[in-house]
Formats: sequence, C-alpha cells, structure tokens
Amino acid sequence: MYCTGVNRLEMEKKTIFFYCRKCRKSLRMSYTVSGDPDAAVLSGIVIKCNTHKCVRVMTCRNYTEGRLVSMADRDGKVYL
Repeated sequence: MYCTGVNRLEMEKKTIFFYCRKCRKSLRMSYTVSGDPDAAVLSGIVIKCNTHKCVRVMTCRNYTEGRLVSMADRDGKVYL
C-alpha cells in the first residue's frame, strides 16, 4: 500500500503542497487528494521554480496519487 505511516482516511481530504527540492521554496501549486491511489496526476505538466537563484524546470511523468501521498511529509509538503 502507498500510504506508509499515514492513515489513509486522514489523507483522503488532504491538500498536498509542492516545493522545490533544490532551494526549498514553494512552487505555489497544490493538489487536493481524491482518494484513488491509482489515479494519474500531473501527467505532462512542466513546473518551473520562480525564485531568482534557482533555475530548475521539472517535467512530471508517471506520478500517481498514491506516489504523491507516499512522498508527502506530515504537513503535506512534497519536494520535487
């Protein structure tokens, strides 16, 4: 199961926030969890970090909701 260490019922209505892994700043994006761990999310989305010192560009492929939930920390933050 994807939900390791986190209660699945707790994650069903939770919002996941995205942060840059390099500079640790917010990407100003969020995702509300629907409850289906096999649902494809962020397919083909290109995300650019908006800070001046960081020039990362991320292309999201093969992300499922279960993978995002497993990557999220206690506060709902995912570092991409």
